[in-house]
Amino acid sequence: MIIDSHVHAGELYRHYSAAFAEQMTATTGRPPEALSAPEAALLAEMDAAGVDHAFLLAFDVRRVEGFSVPNEFVADLCARHPGRFTGFASVDAGTPGAAAALRHAVTGLGLRGLKTAPCYLRMSPADRRWYEVYETAAELGIPVLVHTGYTPAKNADGRYFSPLLLEPVARDFPDLTLILAHLGTPWTGPCVELLARHPRLYADLSIFGSYRPPERVAEALAHARARGVLDRVLWGTDHPFAAMTDSVARMAALARDSSLWPPGADPLSPEEYRAVMGGTAARLMPTSHTSHTIRTNQE
Repeated sequence: MIIDSHVHAGELYRHYSAAFAEQMTATTGRPPEALSAPEAALLAEMDAAGVDHAFLLAFDVRRVEGFSVPNEFVADLCARHPGRFTGFASVDAGTPGAAAALRHAVTGLGLRGLKTAPCYLRMSPADRRWYEVYETAAELGIPVLVHTGYTPAKNADGRYFSPLLLEPVARDFPDLTLILAHLGTPWTGPCVELLARHPRLYADLSIFGSYRPPERVAEALAHARARGVLDRVLWGTDHPFAAMTDSVARMAALARDSSLWPPGADPLSPEEYRAVMGGTAARLMPTSHTSHTIRTNQE
């Protein structure tokens, strides 16, 4: 089973501004129009890449950027395609009622995770305004995917890019599952070390795994293996910012081509490959939800 753990829903103009699309695609070599992820195109991309399931993300940055991919929109997509998506809500802790909005998204809309974008909201992920949101997520038993690392968005605040800002959150919420997006790029080494310090921390490979040289990706995976946290690394793309088909091919190469790896490091074993490509992501979801939200190859 292959699970893309980082997929954005939404369409240009309807959900994203033209200026934001231009900024976000400028470094990818893709046109601004690529930011759109129409329903049919997303499903076709998943099928072409052999992706069974995706974590589908809402994105609330209204306070700063003036737009959002609403929780209701993501919930509707999930309902129309049972088994293909696990929906993640998005809330802004800088807006009153964020924790209540998260609770409604999970208990009322059926979403199963939370996506936060602190730097886009010009907030630290350790800002105390997030704490009620984290408490609610921990109570509901859902994972929280946090943007970490660089973004080309001009309104984002670079002071809040570093994954190390999540150290106090991991300490204060030891029962909360946190997924650090993009392996904290460019702070991939510190991100791996942070995972080694806190057993409920995970990280995804979105953007990093698609655009960095494969040797650099192999180096980071070898570091994660050496620190005993490779089983907490998830494959993801950040689609539509990166193509699933290309990213799957890159990961497959890391499972067979020893020349891409640092001296003394073996390629991903079949067991490691299966875990990174979906096994770990499936394990993160609450048992009561996994059975009806994730479609396997055997179905």
